[in-house]
Amino acid sequence: MRGPGISGSQNFLGTGISIPAFGTFIQAIAKTGDSDLLSTPHILALDNEDAEINVGDNIPLQTNAVAAFPALGGAAGAAGGAGALGALGGLGGFGSFGSPRQDVGTKIKIKPHLNDSNEVRLDISEEISEQGAPLGGTLGAIPISKRTATTKLVVQDQQTVVIGGLIRNVTARAEEKVPVLGDIPVLGALFRKRTNTQEKRNLVLVMTPYIIRNQQDLRTVFERKMQERQEYLDRYFIFSETSDYKPPKDWSRTNGLVEDIRQAYFHLEERRRLDEITRPRELKTHDPQRPLEMPQGVQRSTTPGASPTPAPTPNTPPGGATPPINVNPAVRNIEKIEK
Repeated sequence: MRGPGISGSQNFLGTGISIPAFGTFIQAIAKTGDSDLLSTPHILALDNEDAEINVGDNIPLQTNAVAAFPALGGAAGAAGGAGALGALGGLGGFGSFGSPRQDVGTKIKIKPHLNDSNEVRLDISEEISEQGAPLGGTLGAIPISKRTATTKLVVQDQQTVVIGGLIRNVTARAEEKVPVLGDIPVLGALFRKRTNTQEKRNLVLVMTPYIIRNQQDLRTVFERKMQERQEYLDRYFIFSETSDYKPPKDWSRTNGLVEDIRQAYFHLEERRRLDEITRPRELKTHDPQRPLEMPQGVQRSTTPGASPTPAPTPNTPPGGATPPINVNPAVRNIEKIEK
């Protein structure tokens, strides 16, 4: 860098040349910034119906050039020759740029399915897009970065669920220098500039469904959201020294002590039942027993053509009383006891 002439050095040695002063310009800048971007879109949907919300911008995108006035320029050039109308023939190459538009921002599309157990099945499709820095060139194209998530899940009423997350770490290094001089060892640092950029982004997608059955539920959700908004403003913008933020909870839809005890007992009984089912059983063994015997007086002949033997006539006890019958279940034999 050439500086002003040194005082007293004018007309050096009678040549009229002054000795300039040389100086250097040293620039060292360190920049650190943190930003938290919180987007909280809300949408109201019907059961088994698609709902979509789009929060963002609609930006123009330059594309290819489109020729314009070709017929006019050609006709004027043929009629005018080399005169002023001939110059109009140049309109044949004149064109314009097409400029379609692109939506960027946060787009959420959901389809809820409700059941009788206060559970919600959600079909979710979420897209977060943003425009980047314009690229070099004649068209000045603008890149669009997109992050999408598509999933299906089942959650309870007022249960917060994390759909997904993305951690992005970008490190960029750039160097600008004066040709030749910037490559000189040690002294070359005076003729070059290096830039180190490190960027970290953490993206977290969180969703909380609320089942609205009547107008009172809708009013309750509205008041809760307004209270959360006010607490958020008080915490981050008014710098009030308050405790950690805790979102309100709807106690009317939570279980009481008796219900907690009942559910704990139910889970315990279910655990016992599963243990009983999965418990290994004892192996069964076969215990052979004495074969059954035919009653006395009944005989089965195995000889073909033989007549059956008549049963002996039992003795009648004195007094004409019928003797008792003794039945042995193990042997299954009927005996008459004579007295």
